[in-house]
Formats: sequence, C-alpha cells, structure tokens
Amino acid sequence: MDIYERLKNGEPISQDSKEFKEILLPETVRSRTLCQKINSLPPFDDKVRELLEELFEYQLPISTKITPPLQIDRGHCVKIGERVFINEGLDVMAAGSIMIGDDVLIGPQVTILTSNHDFKNLSVLRNKPVIIKNRVWIGSRSVLCPGVTIGEGAVIAAGAVVTKDVAPHTLVGGNPAKFIKNI
Repeated sequence: MDIYERLKNGEPISQDSKEFKEILLPETVRSRTLCQKINSLPPFDDKVRELLEELFEYQLPISTKITPPLQIDRGHCVKIGERVFINEGLDVMAAGSIMIGDDVLIGPQVTILTSNHDFKNLSVLRNKPVIIKNRVWIGSRSVLCPGVTIGEGAVIAAGAVVTKDVAPHTLVGGNPAKFIKNI
C-alpha cells in the first residue's frame, strides 16, 4: 500500500520517516510553490487556470471555478467534482485526502483539514479523509475537521466548526457545529 493510501486509512506517519521526506515533502513543495505562483497573479489572469490545472494534476473539471488566493499543501490528494465554485481564501491540509462532489459551493476563507498531530509524539501525523457530497454549501470561514463527511444537500453555516459528520439535507452551525434544521 502506498503512503497516500496509508494516510487515507489513518495510519500514523512520522515526519521524520524516509517516506515523508522523499514523497510527501516534495508534493508539499510542489503544491505550495504553485499556490504562490497562482496567488501572485491577478485573480482573473488566464495563467491562473493553467496553474490550477497543474496543481490538481490535470484532473480539475473545466466547469469548476476557483478564486485565488488559496493555500493547498498537497494538490495530489484533492479530487474536485463538476460545477464546483470555491471562493477566495481556501486553506487546505490534504494529506488524508479530500473528495468534493458536484455542484458544491465553498465560501470565502474556508479551511479543510485532514491532518492532525499525535498527542504523544507531535512529529507523527494522523490523517482522516474529508468527504463533501453533491450540492453542499459551505459558508464563509467554516472549518471542516479531519474525518468528517458532509451529506448531500447539506448547508454549513458561516463560521461553523464541523467536528462530526453532517446528515444530508440539514443545516448545521456553531462551534462545534450542531444540527439547526432539516432543509
């Protein structure tokens, strides 16, 4: 099993390991360098799309729109569906993998985290995937924590901190995010 599958499955990985230094760190350098290039351009420059394509390894659907600036540590680990709109300020730690479905709206300054550190050894990463199903709306400045699944048609209120799975067709909000109503 390769290191990305091991990360996705929650296997602890030391930042001191050979695999981290030879596989994960170079992907971080590649992704952050591309983000820096993207963020240095005017937001609607044609070159932005070319660099986004490279960041996501030419798997970014043409119908998906992303507004810079953004910070993504591992573009290799992010899969994005059709007709997705991501507003400015996206901040992503993606070692555990992120799957974004179709017709998703992501507001400004949203953070998506798949990694955390082991409490007993801070050089060890623990990862869990984040899954965002189809037709989800994530409000501005929300934080999605490692391992959460956002159900189809759900809405995450602005500023919510999502620490647990969100049921389909529900509205959640607060810190930690709690059920508000069915929609």
